[in-house]
Amino acid sequence: MVNLQSVASVLLIAGAVLFAQWQRQTPFPPAKFVQIRPGLHRLNYVLNLKVLAPAHVAVWLVESSPNSWILVDAGTPSRKHQRAILKGLQATLSSAEDTLRLVLVTHAHTDHTGALGQVLDTYPNVKVACHEQEEVFLSGGKSYADLSGDNLQFNILKRLMPGSNSTMVPSSRLLLLKGQSGDVSDVFTYANWLPKGVLEYHAVPGHTPGQVAFFHKPTGSVIAADTFVHMSKWWPFSSTRDICLAHPFFSANLEMVKGSQQNLAVLPGTKTIFPSHDAENGASAKAVKEFVMA
Repeated sequence: MVNLQSVASVLLIAGAVLFAQWQRQTPFPPAKFVQIRPGLHRLNYVLNLKVLAPAHVAVWLVESSPNSWILVDAGTPSRKHQRAILKGLQATLSSAEDTLRLVLVTHAHTDHTGALGQVLDTYPNVKVACHEQEEVFLSGGKSYADLSGDNLQFNILKRLMPGSNSTMVPSSRLLLLKGQSGDVSDVFTYANWLPKGVLEYHAVPGHTPGQVAFFHKPTGSVIAADTFVHMSKWWPFSSTRDICLAHPFFSANLEMVKGSQQNLAVLPGTKTIFPSHDAENGASAKAVKEFVMA
């Protein structure tokens, strides 16, 4: 019979090792946003975890209208990653007319909000939007460790998780995306820089209670956050590239994740799905459907 206490001890030690490697990371991609589709740019940062397989962590810029930009997610807490994001923003928003209008947060895990505080300090007029079910984690009112997961890995490793993130976005700068889906422009009474039909949000809970994906309708591109992972299903011990389930260590409800995957796989108009952890240039809608149906 398996001794659960021993298993828990081994997993906690493994988590501590991973965290230590994370702290000693060395990046090697260029610190710039690259246009991957018209109006959609990605900075796909690679964390070199020494003896372990590298991890890819993406953030995006969406040009919602000429010279108006939306940042999606804010990377890891690594100072090098934070600097890369800020340098990338300055390089892309290079003209006097370029304006960062909004930051969208897919979910409040620290590898998606690491530079959020620096971004808000650098751009004091910018607001942040997240799903209403994620507000308590982004504002610091609740910890992911308080969640009761549907899998043993999460329930053990959640003890190593930070409370939420280090930014704690004030309510005066926070906007809420409500319901199962909608147009991002709905959070504003009027915003001529964000026409309807450019960017939709779709709730994809499971990895966290309020995770959202964003659908860039003009190009059929889905920013899928951690609903899918496009690295190795054996990460961090392998560098093969697979479409796979978000890692159970960090996903509170795997059954809900699977349901969210099914919903994204049949989203009308989808051509490419871009996970946040993507070792390639996204995955085709066909490949994602095949994975979900397997």
